[in-house]
Amino acid sequence: MRILSRYIVREQPAPFLLSLAILTFLFLMDYLIEILDLIIGKGLEVQVVVELFIYNIAWMVALTVPMAVLVSVLMAFGRLSQDGEITAMKASGVSIIRISIPVLLLGAVVAVALVRFNDRVLPEFNYRAKTLTSNIRMKRPSLALRPGVFVEGVQGYTLYLDEIDPLSSRVDGVTILQHADFAPPDPPRIIQAEWGLMSFDEKGETINLDLRDGTITEVRHGQTRIHQFVRLMTFLTVEGTQLQRSDTGVRGDRELPIADMRARAAARDSNSVRNLYQLAALPHTFLERVVRGKPVDISEGGKALQPQGRVLAAHKTLLNQLRSADRNVTFFRGQSNRYLVEIHKKYSIPFACVAFVLIGIPLGIMARRGGAIIGFGFALIFFLLYWIFLILGEDLADRTLLDPWLAMWLPNILVTAAGIFLLFLGVYHQTFIQWQVLAGKIPGRLGQRLVERIAAAERVE
Repeated sequence: MRILSRYIVREQPAPFLLSLAILTFLFLMDYLIEILDLIIGKGLEVQVVVELFIYNIAWMVALTVPMAVLVSVLMAFGRLSQDGEITAMKASGVSIIRISIPVLLLGAVVAVALVRFNDRVLPEFNYRAKTLTSNIRMKRPSLALRPGVFVEGVQGYTLYLDEIDPLSSRVDGVTILQHADFAPPDPPRIIQAEWGLMSFDEKGETINLDLRDGTITEVRHGQTRIHQFVRLMTFLTVEGTQLQRSDTGVRGDRELPIADMRARAAARDSNSVRNLYQLAALPHTFLERVVRGKPVDISEGGKALQPQGRVLAAHKTLLNQLRSADRNVTFFRGQSNRYLVEIHKKYSIPFACVAFVLIGIPLGIMARRGGAIIGFGFALIFFLLYWIFLILGEDLADRTLLDPWLAMWLPNILVTAAGIFLLFLGVYHQTFIQWQVLAGKIPGRLGQRLVERIAAAERVE
């Protein structure tokens, strides 16, 4: 049995790593399209872009690992089934349940590792990704020089160029207004040159101007001075092109470990309970004061009213207090649920590795000669359904319409129940899905080839 267990386990790593790489690459491409406008034109260094991608790979891995587990199980057991090895194992008295145990244990190991990853690594990477993205958004793009346009993005200067030759870097009709060191009432210094050569440093932060045949005009204390030059070297610093790193220290629910989120959820629950007690006590306190003839709280505008008006004002004040306490209860409960949802999500998504093993084994055996196409197809369908239930549950929990634990664990419960049901169908050799009928509904040559392969597999068995 140990040899058989090792043999089954050895079937998993190759398709798992392959599908993990493919799925992560697809997520990366989607993320690249999303942030393309952010990084283009900012003059970012290559290592900054790579750093941004590395930080965002963390949440991608947290999502793709369970899906890769499902794909690997489907492909591995699909291959075992198409080669007749599953049939041979059954003929030798080895049940599907016994075959599933080593893969379930392997899925549990991956789940435990992913829980640690979600608690220790993912929050820190999410925080760094958010901080770096914010810093990049604040960074100004590289300076864009156009002829006939005044450029203000140079520190202490305004630059104007009549013509720019992009091939030779020659500029004609250069006018520079130097505001630095020249405060009103004195006008800025004016540097004018007939032509010159322009270049940037490697980081695009400094403009190097080699000016020829020009004048420098400045006014000091009402006196105008004009200096002529044959050649003048000028270095202008471009504002805001350097990436300024900052660390705000403000972390959201997806940037905190489980222990910190539990503490925050407990604090919100405490505030919610306090307001709930206040909500319950307000009518009692109001009635007690009225019965005993004590003054009740009313707004400033109601104090000048007649007795009947004062009673009405007191009732309105009580109603406003009740509404305020009710809003506070709902708000703090919603805040608590947000943290509880993230806590349960850090456990429920890793547990999907076990649930997907349970559903993947019988589906892989039933898929037979569908191979990689069937594997990826069913993995995509199940993961999409799983993710739809997860997002819907999260939204309902955030709006306090569903308990956080149920919202996050319901997809796992449904998938696990379906997997156990299909496993027992396999034990009793019952066919739940007519693969040949499904393949026949696929149009074109692909569907025809799948029908032929499935029929050939059934003839062999």
